[in-house]
Amino acid sequence: MALKLEYTPAELIAELERQGAQAQALASGLSEAALNWQPNGGKGWSVLQCLDHLAIMNGKYVKALQEAVAHNEDQLEPRKVPIRPSGWFTRWFIGMEEPPPRLKLPAPKKISPPSKLTAAVVEEFCTLQKQFADFVREWGDADLGDLKVKDPLFPLHLTADTQMLVVAIHNRRHLWQAENVKKNAGFPKG
Repeated sequence: MALKLEYTPAELIAELERQGAQAQALASGLSEAALNWQPNGGKGWSVLQCLDHLAIMNGKYVKALQEAVAHNEDQLEPRKVPIRPSGWFTRWFIGMEEPPPRLKLPAPKKISPPSKLTAAVVEEFCTLQKQFADFVREWGDADLGDLKVKDPLFPLHLTADTQMLVVAIHNRRHLWQAENVKKNAGFPKG
């Protein structure tokens, strides 16, 4: 998928829903053993680890966005521009996250998945995708391009628009990673 840096609220909702469907398709018909299989002799993440990482992270970001809007609701104006990242650094970072990623950073410990998981992770990820899409449905028509949100993982304050895009692109990165796990020659069939 080509890098897209601007979304209407409807386009972002469609992307989040597409990602939820992609996660369900990734796991469909696979045993928990296959979903937990790790490439590179156990050094790479399994399909479920990719999805769990996203579920943990997305839960933190949805909460941070909801809190920021709740504290600033009376100051929000109607959206006049698309959802887009603010500043050159966030545009660069989002570009580096787009699959195939050109920058590999270790996940912070608070969003690193455990080694063995259950298939319930797929539903958890999809539930969080729905919560995220619902947030965009509710607040996408408000101008969130200037609303600063404390990043739940790093000592940063990014705009709400930027954080929404970071989540969507980060999802694409790890869904791409999970797809590649299944393409691995050693991946168990079934």
